Amino acid sequence: MIRCALLSAAAALSLAAPAQAQDDSRQIFEPSYFERFAPQTAIDMVRRVPGFSIREQGDDRGLGQGGVNVLINGERVTSKDTDATDVLSRTPVGTVVRIEIADAATLGVTGLTGQVANVILDRSSLSGAWEYQPEFRDGARPRWTNGTLSVSGERGDLNYTIGFDNRSFRGGEQGPEDVFDGSGNLTEVRQEKFSSRGENPSITTSINYPISERTSLAFTGSAALFGVDRWEFSDVADVSSRDTLRAEDEWNAEGSLELSHDVGPGTLKVIAYDRFEHSPLTTRELFDTFGESFVVSEFAQEINEGELIGRTEYAFAQKNGVTWEIAGEVAFNFLDSEAVFSERGGGSDVFVVSPDVRVEELREQISLTRGFTMWDKLAVQASAAGEWSMITVISDTSTRVPANTAGATVVFDEGTGTDSRSFTRPKGFVTFAYPVSDRFDLRARFERSVGQLSFFDFISNVNLQEQRAQAGNTELVPEQSWDGEIELEAAISEEEKVIFRVSGRLIEDLVDQVPFDVLDDSGNAVDVIDAVGNLDTATLWEVGLEGTLETDRWGLAGGRIDFNGLYRDTNVEDPTTLETRSISREPDWEYNIQFRHDIPSTPYAYGFEFEGVEDVVVYRVDEIAIANIPQPETEFFVEHKDLYGMILRLTVGNLLNVSYEQDRTRWEGRREQTPIDFIEDRERTDGRRFTLTLSGTF
Repeated sequence: MIRCALLSAAAALSLAAPAQAQDDSRQIFEPSYFERFAPQTAIDMVRRVPGFSIREQGDDRGLGQGGVNVLINGERVTSKDTDATDVLSRTPVGTVVRIEIADAATLGVTGLTGQVANVILDRSSLSGAWEYQPEFRDGARPRWTNGTLSVSGERGDLNYTIGFDNRSFRGGEQGPEDVFDGSGNLTEVRQEKFSSRGENPSITTSINYPISERTSLAFTGSAALFGVDRWEFSDVADVSSRDTLRAEDEWNAEGSLELSHDVGPGTLKVIAYDRFEHSPLTTRELFDTFGESFVVSEFAQEINEGELIGRTEYAFAQKNGVTWEIAGEVAFNFLDSEAVFSERGGGSDVFVVSPDVRVEELREQISLTRGFTMWDKLAVQASAAGEWSMITVISDTSTRVPANTAGATVVFDEGTGTDSRSFTRPKGFVTFAYPVSDRFDLRARFERSVGQLSFFDFISNVNLQEQRAQAGNTELVPEQSWDGEIELEAAISEEEKVIFRVSGRLIEDLVDQVPFDVLDDSGNAVDVIDAVGNLDTATLWEVGLEGTLETDRWGLAGGRIDFNGLYRDTNVEDPTTLETRSISREPDWEYNIQFRHDIPSTPYAYGFEFEGVEDVVVYRVDEIAIANIPQPETEFFVEHKDLYGMILRLTVGNLLNVSYEQDRTRWEGRREQTPIDFIEDRERTDGRRFTLTLSGTF
C-alpha cells in the first residue's frame, strides 16, 4: 500500500499547488488549517502537519546536541524526561499562534536533523484543555482513571503551562503454551493468563519569565508516581501451577532551570538540570507441584538513580548570516542498587545477597558549531566536539544482611571492590539542506556519535517470569558509530508530502547480549551466564518512506492518509556461534498506515489505523526468543467533533483480535556447544479494546 501511495503521489506532481504559506524557506501553518481535525492541544496540531513525523531521541547524552525535532518559540526545551512534546501535550490549542516547518540546517539550534517544527505560543490569555478516557477490554478490569487537565496563562510578565494527568493502563492476555523437549516431543500443555494494572499520575510545569529586555528565565519540571502490578499464571492440568507477581512502586522528579542573557552580539545561556528516581521492585513466584512440593521464590531490588547537569552556551550571528555556538557541559549520573534473591521450600531455604552496587559517570563535553550558506541555497551546519568521561563501579557485600534468615543458607554474591575507567572521544556532525526546486528538498546528515549506557546493565538481576538470571557487567563501554542519513522530500500539494529516506550506521562496541563466564575461586570458568556486553562491530542500514496524501483526488472529499514504512538490514557477529546474524530486537521491517475522513459539512469523522512489524528476535548465550504478531494490529474510530462543545470519540482497538506468538528455544548451555533443553511455543490473545474519549477546551 505504501508503494501504491508513492506511485500515486509521483503521478500527481503535475497537480501540485502552492504551499500552505511560505516565509523565508519556512512553511507556515495557521490554526485555521487544523480546524477540521478539532485539535485540543498543541501536540494534536503538530501531529496533523502534512508529512511531518516527530523524531524523538531519548538516549542522548546530557542536554547537548540533538533531541526531539520540535521547538517552542524557537527554543529547545532543556529537559530530558519532559521534552517539547510533553509540554505541548499539556498546552491548550488556544495558545498556538502558528506552526513553522523548516529544515534543521537552516535554524540556529544545533544538533537537529531533517524537518523541525517550531510551535509559536501566546499564553497571554487564560485557556485550558481536558480529556477523560475510560477503556474496556476482554480479560482485564475496566480502566476508569485515565485523563488529563492542563491550563496555560499569564500573570504579569510570567507565562505558564501546568498539566495534570494520569496515564493509567490495564492489560490482559490468555492462551495456550506447548512445551517440547530437545527431540521435539510434547511434554507439557500449559494454560496461561497474564494481566497488568498500573497508575501513572504526574504534574508538569513550564514557566517563562522575562526579567528584563535582555534577560529571561525558564523553568521546566515534572513529578510523577508510577505503580504497576504484572501477574502471570500458568497451569499444567493435574501436574503443577506457577503464579508470578511483579510489582513496582516508583516515584520520580526532574527540573530544569535556564537563564538567558544577551551579551554582545549573541545570547548566553546557563542551564541547570536535576533528576531523581526511586524504584523498589519485587517479583514473587509460587510454584506448586501438586502433592509434592510448594516453592516460594522472591527477588527484591531497590534502585535509586539520578542525573545532575550543568551547561553553558553562547550563540551569535554575524551580518553575513553565519551563526556560531560554543558550548560546554558537565554531567554526573549515578545508580544505587540493593538486591536479594530468596527461595523457600523444596527441601531447603536459600538467601542470595547481591552486592550493593553504585555506578557513577562523570562526563565533560565541549563543542563548537558553525552554520552558514553556500552557493546561495545550500544551508550547512557543522559541529566539532569532544568528551571525556569516567565510569566508576563500587561493589560492597559487607554492609547488609537480609532479615528472616533463620534456618536458611545465606550466600553472598561476592563482588566487593572499586573499578574506575576513563575515556576520551571525539564527536561531531555536519548537516545539509538544499532546495532542489519549489517541490523538492534534499537533506543530509553525517555524524560521529557516542551512545548512552543504561546503568541497569551493570547490575545483576533475576526475571522469575522468564525463569532466567542475567549477570551485571561492569566492563561496559558506550557504543560509538559513524552515522549517515539522506532524505528527499517531494511536495505534492499544499497539504501533501512524500519523504524518502536512506540511513546507515557503522557501529563500534555494539551493546548486545554476550556470554559471561562464572569463575571459581581459582579463576577458572565453571559456568556461563547471559549478560549485556559489547560486540566489536555491527552495521545497520534503513530505507524509509513516509508522507501524507489527501483523498480528494480520488473523489473522497475530506479524507487523508498518513503513512510511514521502514525496511532495516542489520549485521553483527554472534559472540556464541561466531556466525553473522541480525542485531537483537531490531526487526527487518515495520509500517503504520492511518486513514481519517472528516465528512464535509458535518461534525463527524471516522478512520482506521493499520500497524505491522516483522518478528522481533532476541539472541542470548543459551536462548533464542522470537516474538511475532502474524496479522496487522487494526484500530477503528468514530468521532463527533461538536457534542455540546465537546469531542466524543469511540475507538475499537485490536479490531481483528489478533494473537501474539512467542517461540523460545533454550539450550542446556552455550548454543553452539550443548543440546536443546526445551522449546516453548506460546500463543495469547489480547482481546478487543473499547475506548471512550471525551475532551474539550475552555
